[in-house]
Amino acid sequence: MNGGSSSSDPEAENLNARIHAPLGAWPGDMDRVDLDGERLSASEKAFVHTTKDNERVFKYFYNLTNQPMTHLATRELRMMLLAGEDISVKVEGRVFTFRGDLEGFVMPRESTLDLGSPKATKRRWIEQLQKLVSNMHDKGILHGDIKPANILVTGNGELVFCDWAAAQFKAEAKAPNEGTTAYQSPWRCRQYELPLCESDDLYALGISIWEIWVGLPPFDSEKLKDFEYSLDHEIADGLKPDLAAVDDEDVRGLIEMYLNSQP
Repeated sequence: MNGGSSSSDPEAENLNARIHAPLGAWPGDMDRVDLDGERLSASEKAFVHTTKDNERVFKYFYNLTNQPMTHLATRELRMMLLAGEDISVKVEGRVFTFRGDLEGFVMPRESTLDLGSPKATKRRWIEQLQKLVSNMHDKGILHGDIKPANILVTGNGELVFCDWAAAQFKAEAKAPNEGTTAYQSPWRCRQYELPLCESDDLYALGISIWEIWVGLPPFDSEKLKDFEYSLDHEIADGLKPDLAAVDDEDVRGLIEMYLNSQP
């Protein structure tokens, strides 16, 4: 797969038709009125809730002016389907408004990473995570927001990514408009206009491995209050997680390798 595709590409046309098929075409399709469960997270553009039966999770997009958000739902859904279920959390259905507009999608409720897990489990996660990122890049896809909060554990123990809002094709990459500062590199914090690249994912992978191994956020929220400048300024000036907190030489070396990633 090489990323972008033209409107005359049969594969792209089939994917588009599948995404926009009528309500009920997918086994897990739901109307939002049937999805009123617990809110798990919220952003400026989307909510993530559980379904009433607590067995599934749905993400739907919104704005304060009630304008259709179909383009955002379509874009993220497309990236998830192209990444495949070996890399992305499974898409079981779509969410529609009462007007019939696509506004989100339905996923199984998978487990989040338990950062208090034994070191043997963490070693297995780190190995899986490296393969996950490598396989994703081999498909020509950049995630753009790798962090432990966006990694799920499936029922058979495999890791998959969620939250594909920042994802791009390598062949079409532009400057990122999504992401999480704490997992961005010094060069990214200095030059946001650079196109998203593999090194963004690899640097974020290094920070994520640090967080998984140590079991703490990469930067202490209390200490952040004492910084003279914002977090992105501090990272641009060289701020990194405390590598001395990593009590395993091999894991520490792995983190250092990824933190040396350059575009």
